[in-house]
Amino acid sequence: MLSLKTPVVAVLSLAAATGMSASLAADGDLDPGFGTGGIAYITPDLVDAQELQPYKAIVLPDGKVLFAGSLDAPTTVPFEQTYRGMLARFNADGTVDTSFGNSTIPGVVSVPQLVSDHRMENIESFARFDDGSLVAVGISQVTSAEKGFVVKMDENGVIDTTFAGGTGYVLIPLYYAHAVGIDSQGRIVVAGETVDMGVYTANVMRFNADGTPDATFGDNGTVSLAWDGAGNSGYLADLLMTEDDGVIVAGRYEVYGSGFGADFAIAKLDATGTPDAAFGDNGLRVFHDPTDGSTSNAILRIAATPDGGIAWAGYYYVIDTGANPMILGHLGADGATDAAFGDAATPGYFRPVVEPNASSVYPSALLVQPDGKLVVSATFFAPDKEEFLAIRATAAGQFDPDFGTGGIVKIDLAPPPDGVYSESSAAALQPDGRIILGGRAQLTQDFLVDLGVVRLLNAAAPNDTIFADGFDP
Repeated sequence: MLSLKTPVVAVLSLAAATGMSASLAADGDLDPGFGTGGIAYITPDLVDAQELQPYKAIVLPDGKVLFAGSLDAPTTVPFEQTYRGMLARFNADGTVDTSFGNSTIPGVVSVPQLVSDHRMENIESFARFDDGSLVAVGISQVTSAEKGFVVKMDENGVIDTTFAGGTGYVLIPLYYAHAVGIDSQGRIVVAGETVDMGVYTANVMRFNADGTPDATFGDNGTVSLAWDGAGNSGYLADLLMTEDDGVIVAGRYEVYGSGFGADFAIAKLDATGTPDAAFGDNGLRVFHDPTDGSTSNAILRIAATPDGGIAWAGYYYVIDTGANPMILGHLGADGATDAAFGDAATPGYFRPVVEPNASSVYPSALLVQPDGKLVVSATFFAPDKEEFLAIRATAAGQFDPDFGTGGIVKIDLAPPPDGVYSESSAAALQPDGRIILGGRAQLTQDFLVDLGVVRLLNAAAPNDTIFADGFDP
């Protein structure tokens, strides 16, 4: 059901907070044409779910917003939660799409259990085919050995039984699937890692449209990344499809030895799975900021930039405090660090201070606007409270002063006195420029955790909000 709550807007202009004319609003202000004052919720009903967690968002051609993630089913047994894959859909105006769903919660699809004895199944990423059907990847685990999954669904979240020999899904033993993309031929590309004897190997897999391994890619559909060849653990968090059906993947590699810290890692493969010799060090690159002594570095999100380069967002480690703050970077098309990006003292790297008291700030989504500006949503953990958080950086890697307050937007979707926390874990950019942020919001002291969504204004969007709600001018 749709819940109407009054949020606390920590860093927004008075114009948006009072519903004044959009002509007076600024980038990063709540869009009054969406939901209630720019905010919408879906509340669990304690029947099919007590918590809704989105991990990725897609804006559909008709303006509706689709989220994928997981739901936590109610339980009477402590620490025995049951998680299932989840889809949730909002109309373009921020109301819940009640025509969508198979659960007792309007607008929510609970994906059927894929492995019968596993209590936890989470969708980590999904992508949309041209015909509207969906492919989602994630992890099924607990009780027996973990399995990665690739599941295909129609536009309404119904599993496609023409996929993968009639099951509708592929299970990959001892594999963690984190990211998925679709190439120009409709083939499915998955990034993650396989575990064997405690060592994690970064793998990229490609499947044909019917769910069979693509034998023309790597070794019967799989490419394992050796990085420096030392056999240490490597992990992949995100991928980016290239125009020629290649793939760029990024994450971290434990160059100091498995279990002893990691550096940023990125690789580019051509359409056959062969490392691109013109990128990095023969297709792969492991690196860190040479001005910094951090031995715990990771890329969490990547995105293409208009100049042909690659923006990335991740975290690093501060030895003195033990914190993991956010860090952004930019690479050229050849994988080299763009020294013109970021801070003068750390060329190629931008370290935005967004929450000084936070023990960690992890980027959850990275969007690139047509003008090259970077929008990053993040989750953070601070002693006082967690809030929806987004920043915008210029193409040169500095806070954009035209967004929010000094480049930062914070919105408390779980306001006092009863609210516990809210966090932004998914984001999408509408064609008109408006920004969608989605995440969790625990509004009371009970166990219910809503799916919260906000839409932010942007200079690229038209002033008349009706055009942002699925109508043509």
